[in-house]
Amino acid sequence: VEREGSVRAAAPAGAGGAWAVEHQWPDGSVHALCAVLRSRGRTLGVVTFLRAANRSAFERSDVTYAESVAARVATAVDLARLTAGPDA
Repeated sequence: VEREGSVRAAAPAGAGGAWAVEHQWPDGSVHALCAVLRSRGRTLGVVTFLRAANRSAFERSDVTYAESVAARVATAVDLARLTAGPDA
C-alpha cells in the first residue's frame, strides 16, 4: 500500500502451492498483480488479481488495465462512504 504503483509478483520456480498458501491466496495461484485503491489522495485498500500456472504472467498492459479498474472501484467505495452518512 505504501508504494506509488502497482506490484507484479510470481511464485518462484518449484514453490508449488506453498507460495499461494503463504499469501493466503487460492491454491494454484502463481501470478499476482496488486493495485492500490486511492481516491481523493487517500488509500482505501488494495485490489489483487491472480492467475494460475496455465496463464501467462501479468504484463504492462495488464497493469494499465488493473490500475483503471482500481481507480473506478476506489471512486465507488469513496462515494458509497460519503453517501452512507455518519453511522456507516
